[in-house]
Amino acid sequence: MQTTRFTRLSRLTLAVTLTLLVGQGLVFGDDDGDRTKPGKLEDTWNVTLQFPVCSTECPCPSSVPNIPIPALHMFLKHGFYLEAPGGSPLRGPGLGSWERLGHRQFEARFKFFLFIPDFSRRDYEEVTSHIHLTGPDAFEATATFDLFDTTGNKTSPEEGCTSNETATRFE
Repeated sequence: MQTTRFTRLSRLTLAVTLTLLVGQGLVFGDDDGDRTKPGKLEDTWNVTLQFPVCSTECPCPSSVPNIPIPALHMFLKHGFYLEAPGGSPLRGPGLGSWERLGHRQFEARFKFFLFIPDFSRRDYEEVTSHIHLTGPDAFEATATFDLFDTTGNKTSPEEGCTSNETATRFE
């Protein structure tokens, strides 16, 4: 009789433990489908880029600072990243990766190619974006970008060039 009681208690303990673990996402993984979770970056975002400083080493579109430039940024599972620019037909899409650094803090790194009007490749940029979620459906970021010529020589200043980003979740 004591063995039966012990078996029932063990089964009950196991059932309660599994229920708690499943509820916390520790057995089958966390449900990333809830976009309202604070701190969730994974999704598609409407982004506005602005370049605060224009110079020969750090060019910005039309050589005018702070022109709002649209883009779409897609943060995919497993750290994959896609970026579709909306500012110039002479700029290719960005491809790269992203990672969580801390609570509401992320970093994305990506690369894209630039072209001249005959659509031959001019050079490329590598961008590192430091992202801070300001709410469940908004973020701000500061990005540093480095310019490279077609042979891979860096042409931007040592500290890189900067841009600022604001974004809202695409609905």
